[in-house]
Amino acid sequence: MAQGDVPTGAVQLDPSVPRADVAGWANTRRIMHVRHDGDDAVLPAFVPTAGWARLLERYCTGDGPVDGPGGRLSPTRVMLGLDRAIGRLMEAAAGEDARAGRALGAGYAVESDLFDPAGGVVHLRLVVDRETGVACVIAGMPEDLASLDLPPLA
Repeated sequence: MAQGDVPTGAVQLDPSVPRADVAGWANTRRIMHVRHDGDDAVLPAFVPTAGWARLLERYCTGDGPVDGPGGRLSPTRVMLGLDRAIGRLMEAAAGEDARAGRALGAGYAVESDLFDPAGGVVHLRLVVDRETGVACVIAGMPEDLASLDLPPLA
C-alpha cells in the first residue's frame, strides 16, 4: 500500500472526536465490550454497563427455556443482536458520511428502542483510546453515558 492509501474499512475522524481511557473504562466495568462476530471491518463497540444490565433484564430474565420458544435469551444471543443493532444505528447515522469520505463527527443522536422499549434518544459517541489510538463507538442512552464525562454533542 502506498503512503496516503486508505485501508479498507478505514474512516476519517473529525478532530473533535475526544481521546479517552477506553481500556480503563472497560477494565473497571464502566463500559462493556460488544463482541463482533464477523469478518467485516467495524469500529469496536461498547455500551455503558447500565445499558448492558438493562438489556440483560429485558431479554434474559423470566420463565421459559433459554433460547427456546417463548423463553428468554442467553446473554450471548443478546450480545450478537446488540452488535448488529449498533451496526445498523451507525449505518443510519453516519453511513452517508463514511461513504462520501467525510470525517465522522464526535457523535450522533438517533431515535431507537434499543435500550428502552418505549423508544428514545440513543447516542453513538466516537472516541479514540488515548493509549492505543484505536477509534471505537460507545452506544447508550444519554443518562448512561453522562458518567463518562464526554464533551457534549454539538
